Amino acid sequence: MSRFTLTAFSAALIGTALVMPGPALSAETALAETQGLEEIVVTATKRAESIQDVPISITAVSSAQMQRLGVSSLADISLRVPGLNYTAMGDLKFSPTSLRGVYGGAGSAGADPAVGTYVDEVFTSQGAGNTFDLFDIERVEVLRGPQGTLFGRNTIGGVINIVTRRPTESFTADSELTYGDRNYVRVGALMSGPLGSDRLLGKISMTYNDRDGRARNVTLNRDVNDQHNWATRGQLLFRMDDDTELLLTGDYTKVDQNTINYDTLRYNEAATLTQAVDLFRYPRNASAFDRKVYGDQLNVETLDMWGAALNFNTKVGGVGVTAIASYRTHDFYNRADTDRSPVAFLYDGDPEKVDRYSGEIRLDWTTGAVKWLAGVYFYNQDSTNLSFIEVGRDLATLLGAPSLAGLQAGSDAAMTSRSYAGFASLTWPVSERVVLTAGGRYTNEKKTIDYVQSDPLELLGGDVALASEDSWSQFTPNFTAQFRWTENLMAYATISQGFKSGGFNDALGDSSNLSFNPEKLWNYEIGLKAELADRRLVLNAAAYFMDWQSIQIRVDNPGTPAYDPVILNAGAAHSTGFEADLEALPTDNLRLGAGISVVSAKYDEGTLPTGEPLRTIPYAPTYSGNLYAEYRIPSAKGDWVVLGEANLRGNAFLTQDNQRDGKQRAYELYNARFGYETQGGKWSVFLWGKNLTDTKVVQRLFDLFGVGVVGQKFVELNDPQSYGLTVRFRY
Repeated sequence: MSRFTLTAFSAALIGTALVMPGPALSAETALAETQGLEEIVVTATKRAESIQDVPISITAVSSAQMQRLGVSSLADISLRVPGLNYTAMGDLKFSPTSLRGVYGGAGSAGADPAVGTYVDEVFTSQGAGNTFDLFDIERVEVLRGPQGTLFGRNTIGGVINIVTRRPTESFTADSELTYGDRNYVRVGALMSGPLGSDRLLGKISMTYNDRDGRARNVTLNRDVNDQHNWATRGQLLFRMDDDTELLLTGDYTKVDQNTINYDTLRYNEAATLTQAVDLFRYPRNASAFDRKVYGDQLNVETLDMWGAALNFNTKVGGVGVTAIASYRTHDFYNRADTDRSPVAFLYDGDPEKVDRYSGEIRLDWTTGAVKWLAGVYFYNQDSTNLSFIEVGRDLATLLGAPSLAGLQAGSDAAMTSRSYAGFASLTWPVSERVVLTAGGRYTNEKKTIDYVQSDPLELLGGDVALASEDSWSQFTPNFTAQFRWTENLMAYATISQGFKSGGFNDALGDSSNLSFNPEKLWNYEIGLKAELADRRLVLNAAAYFMDWQSIQIRVDNPGTPAYDPVILNAGAAHSTGFEADLEALPTDNLRLGAGISVVSAKYDEGTLPTGEPLRTIPYAPTYSGNLYAEYRIPSAKGDWVVLGEANLRGNAFLTQDNQRDGKQRAYELYNARFGYETQGGKWSVFLWGKNLTDTKVVQRLFDLFGVGVVGQKFVELNDPQSYGLTVRFRY
């Protein structure tokens, strides 16, 4: 670490445990009259359990923690969860998630992620379909390692399990108003309560986000990389009797913004574009880190997304029955200036339209001391992916054919993905100290594709028209042993397998590499969960080794003239690491938190299309961590609150070829909050600052250096220093 060392960081974790005082603190927010830190109940095992009783490496961020830290997105969550890397690449569609170094390079709905995201037990896939605001959220659970039994498809790296707030038994209303630099406005509002009867409860919430751009387009003389979106969610909870309830949920999200305006890091002097910039006497991008860009047209990114879900729970003869059905759809469109230059050269886009249906029926019962859980699952997805490149006016002039301006070449891919699964798990308490769990899931997936590529200018390798289908089946087992040393100290060991199905490349590319095979991963893990000093200190730690075969990678094929990345099977790889979370209350008014993840994620075999060997898996920082301290100063009617936070990341590569330009050096981001909160939390006001040192971090290297027409390397930077004021009211 540049300013922190791993030794010092680990010593801080241990040192906090050693200096904890003995007397217990009664926390007003504690559940079940727990003293000390509040207990967090999670549903990672499809049952409501204390996080300290679940034999999984899991970090849960509660709504109270999100408010304390100013968290509003999955990108914010990833900075607070060691080992999780949400790759914010500047656009909604291609922002993949990495966990423990397990990275899925999918760029469209037709390919599957490595980390599954679920909202109220509904699988939401990735990319544009994962655009969620966290205002109306009860908690976010991040489960590390494959969750192939209970969550199933495409969870070889882990699961992000988002749980929304449920309607309340009494009327409540929450509101939030934020104003920050760059005219940042965030509004959130929620109302919840009974609808004429305690048998029918309802809730509605909405959020609105608007911010001026964090970069300047010099050519167009306007700010770009802005933010503009709004969302709403409604729920109805029908309570038929004490054991039976039906929850209906509907949500809608709208996005319309100007994004993915990259800075140029490097020019290829031999490229046509570089020569055209000089020929037309346009300026080059002088610095990749000045947040000044030079596109000749505004980039466009829009999203319309909505969904509906039904969650039914009852009991029949002592057997719990859960039925979940959902429908989700989104329509995503984008168009960008490919060369990010003042020259009217090339434009591109990859719109998609996706419809998803899913259903699950689950049974939960107890026989003697043995707990059983079994169910069936169905998933169907229909997607249409449209990718295109468009000839600009200046390129058409250079080609001696002005009439070509506006001409598009591209592909149209219609894909269907269908999945069936059956799963079962049993938990057997062998003794008061030893608990064994075994489970498994059998999955069958089938995918079909109809692919057409139109290439009138021979920019993409020619016209293509083909159709294909394939199917895959896999059994993914899980074995776990828990040993409870004391009432507050538990150890566990797990062996589990994850499976991600094969598929088809559905964007522009080389038709000879249309399909790819499934990816499989074995996880071997040991962990420890401890509550110490009357729950003033909670420490969870895990060590693991993960080994997978036929790893899927997304790379550009140099055998074609355009940038047309395809997904290939590269061979074997492994990930080894250690992670720990700690939270402490050293005094009545001081709360401390820390987390650390150390990862080594390497390829064991495999080569790039160029023949170069694969080495280090990208988007897997050698370490990631977070530290925070919150101090409360009591007053007559409330508390003054001071909070400081550091988010840490180690060295990481941003490309599969591990090139020097794509190596992100270790860095730290510092945040702070100061404010006042009334007793009972009726209202609060906070001043906040993020990235206080204005650290510039390259989050993506978009390499078109070898593409003869464009010849540039682009970078996407993180958010700059920001500050603002947030006011919250609760009724």
